[in-house]
Amino acid sequence: MDIAKYIGQYIIKNKFCYIHGLGNMELMKRPAVHDGKALQGASYEVIVTTGGSIDDSFANFIATNEQISISKAANALREFSMQARADIAAGKEVVLPNLGKFLEENGKVKFITDPNFKFTPAGIPTIQNSKQLEEQKNAPVIPKPSFEPPAKANSVNWSMVIIAVILVVILAGGGYGYYYYKSLQKAAAPAPVVPKKDTVYQAPPVPVSDTMAHPVDSMGQNATATTPAASAVDSQATTTYRMIIGAYTARDKAEKRYRQLKINGTKVELVTKDSINYMVLESVTCRVVDTAHMKDSLRVFYNFKGVAIYK
Repeated sequence: MDIAKYIGQYIIKNKFCYIHGLGNMELMKRPAVHDGKALQGASYEVIVTTGGSIDDSFANFIATNEQISISKAANALREFSMQARADIAAGKEVVLPNLGKFLEENGKVKFITDPNFKFTPAGIPTIQNSKQLEEQKNAPVIPKPSFEPPAKANSVNWSMVIIAVILVVILAGGGYGYYYYKSLQKAAAPAPVVPKKDTVYQAPPVPVSDTMAHPVDSMGQNATATTPAASAVDSQATTTYRMIIGAYTARDKAEKRYRQLKINGTKVELVTKDSINYMVLESVTCRVVDTAHMKDSLRVFYNFKGVAIYK
């Protein structure tokens, strides 16, 4: 399975391609420049950025073209990423045919676009009236008269005047109808809702008895219980989670998996729960609202159904 070929096809189609372990590849347009002699046209190049989101779209693209399952395609993509990281760490270049090559520069993965790479955006299609074309094709050719009488001075083409008047009436009626429709729509629209500032939810007080309301501490004095204030949750805030991506009953298997992922540059750690339970964790940074989607993507990528947040 030629994963490198599918990377090029996916970038041309979607302008980006996220590969776990390598980064997010984006097709960027460079503006035209003047080199002092001539104006060079705009060009495109592929760059690698640290952002991007984990999803199954690329694995689904491979599975559709190879007619295999998404899980099998995800495994092949993971093996390609692991091998590419190992080659880059060894100082080798990972070449994507007709697209460019990966290499390591100052400890970071960088992509160099092939100088012969050309990309032309798709044109805008035009729509023609097929019925009108057919009528024009089948219309008989009327020969022009050899002699045309001179037009009378100050003659008025009343047919053109009538057509112009009809067009003015139609445009005026359409404009009035549009204004009337907008007026009704504006009158029926509900009043705009002014967004409220984030508020802190405070739980209602719990009724307690007199003895509970004034507990006595070990010194015989009354103690006052304090309740920490709840904090507002920012839906755009990001948090780093320690995700369980593997569980093993043998320590040698857990260490082997840990070393494989560590070579690829993945932020992993090995946790010993007890003498017969070992877990491999990966540190992932995402928005709080995206944790469910992140866990689903890691289940597919690592083919491990027990992906969860380690607490």
